[in-house]
Amino acid sequence: MTLALLCLLGMTGCGPSAEEQAKKEARIRAEEWRNIERCRDDVSCGEQPKITVDPSKEALQKWNDRWFIAPRQYGAGPSLALRWPKRDARDLGPNKRGPDYWEIQLYIRSYDIPPPPHGYGLIEAAERDGRIVKRETVRAGLDRVEYFPANAFTGEPAYVFYVATDRREPGGLPPVMKCNSDPPTKVRGGGAAGFMWRDGIFVEVLLREGHVCDEWPELFDEVMRTLGSVQPV
Repeated sequence: MTLALLCLLGMTGCGPSAEEQAKKEARIRAEEWRNIERCRDDVSCGEQPKITVDPSKEALQKWNDRWFIAPRQYGAGPSLALRWPKRDARDLGPNKRGPDYWEIQLYIRSYDIPPPPHGYGLIEAAERDGRIVKRETVRAGLDRVEYFPANAFTGEPAYVFYVATDRREPGGLPPVMKCNSDPPTKVRGGGAAGFMWRDGIFVEVLLREGHVCDEWPELFDEVMRTLGSVQPV
């Protein structure tokens, strides 16, 4: 007699075990919560504000269930983009790239926020734990800091951060960018930064290629200028 027939006759238990059922329910709850998180930043979720937006010049954005208007030249998706060192938006002119011309992505979100400490708080923690390898002044207003992520005996390479010492991110700390410590070429550089921008909204600055960390103070100014062009509804 086949298992399927036995199930029909009720002669054997063919349903999921209690453990399997519990895992399934937990997975469903996690997916539901994930959808709720994503909806906070999705313009297709919820009722849009009754405002007039010029689609040729403006883009309606939503983060943490709050609505914003951003210049469309920085992109129409949940992330924004600018180019460096040329201070114009991604969509202005040809998408030119070269050894001194890079695209900077601003990933803005209210979920998948890394746990604190962020940015300079990581350097402060490394100082308290004695994990600083080197700190040097690159030029006025810019320091380069190397520190071990855990301790010197894990075998992990030291992190390298550039600190704009005379700037402040919205949380009041100096902004930092984590960089490739020794890129073989400028193209294979890259870097990343992140900070809380508004209540519950995190901004991740991502440079996938290009080594511009020596220009971090000026780049941070441009990032903040771009964010300043985004207005709450």
